[in-house]
Amino acid sequence: MLFEEIKKIWSWKKCLCLLAFWILYFLLFISPYVSIYEGSYQQTADIAADIVKKYGNYISEDEYEKMKADAPQKGVSEIDKMIAENALFQSYGFRTFQEFNYAEESLSPDEDTALWMEIYDVFTAEDITREFTRAIELNVYQMYLDRYESEALGKADGTSYYKDLDEAQRQRTLERNWKEVYGILPPQVIGVNFEVLQFWAAFAIISVIFMILPYMVQENRNRMTMLQYSCKRGRKYYLYKLAACLLSVFLVIGAEFMFYMLIAKINRVIEFWNAPAASFSSGYIGWFPWTLGTLSLMNVLFCTMTAVGAGLILFVVTRYCRNHITAIAWALPLVILAGCYGAFLVYHFMEITTWKYLVPAAAGMVLGIGILAVGVQFVSERKRNID
Repeated sequence: MLFEEIKKIWSWKKCLCLLAFWILYFLLFISPYVSIYEGSYQQTADIAADIVKKYGNYISEDEYEKMKADAPQKGVSEIDKMIAENALFQSYGFRTFQEFNYAEESLSPDEDTALWMEIYDVFTAEDITREFTRAIELNVYQMYLDRYESEALGKADGTSYYKDLDEAQRQRTLERNWKEVYGILPPQVIGVNFEVLQFWAAFAIISVIFMILPYMVQENRNRMTMLQYSCKRGRKYYLYKLAACLLSVFLVIGAEFMFYMLIAKINRVIEFWNAPAASFSSGYIGWFPWTLGTLSLMNVLFCTMTAVGAGLILFVVTRYCRNHITAIAWALPLVILAGCYGAFLVYHFMEITTWKYLVPAAAGMVLGIGILAVGVQFVSERKRNID
């Protein structure tokens, strides 16, 4: 009986539609945050991985001094010399390639093109690529050294990221300063991971809605509820439907979790899985001393709770809908919930500036409402069952 209900939910048409929705959603929202190709993101992660390899996962004050001595020196490259002597670059006040690179966004497309042509008239593409690599390496090392100095060595009650912390927040910051602050975690890696999880969470909740809604409407249109009320096995039939929906929800979320882990591997999140999320370089301090991996898994856990709760609520509501328009209208608040959950709860997940239990409370509330709604409906079904 349970297998038959699962087959109704996982029809070929629905699976193909869900796959198409996954691909479209990925291309529109998630793909910009998947760093497959070489570039500044990968180079920054490479430098962080190299620092960890040289000095370990936690940087002591002595190791910081070694790191400072080992950092690449700024120097003056051939491109820097050319820019310093070029009249066009001088008219804009640029003396080095780094200055030009920083101010490039403030230039008009024509101005930017003209300046680049001056460089390409003298240097090859390989020369310019090497200069970009050198500039990124200098910037990344300088960023790590500056942040370590202000965060790990400063040991202030507040941080350079947060102002006006209350007593509880200051205590958490001091706790973080004992050990977590010395860890290495590239800010791009944790930032991009939050972006991916933000869209992934909304996607997971919407996918659950997509799986349950058509199944329940089809059941009502086929008058299966009337069949339930006319036989002794009616009560079990309700439980079979509920179990089939729950199992489908976990299967969908499980598949999406594997997809997230694939993206995490590509984005080098797995490589820094055990790095403290509140390290000096991350730009993030959470309420709990979690690693990047724990932070990510807890994020997935609370999203799963919310998705299951939304699925249970939808199961109860759509039990009385015989057309898709009515069902979609009832499901619309849950779609809004998915967007709000990703936009407001995931991006600043458990951050020190928010209420400590905001996300667990929100997830628990949605799940609790779903369980309560199913319980009330089941009691009602028992009364309507004909013995």
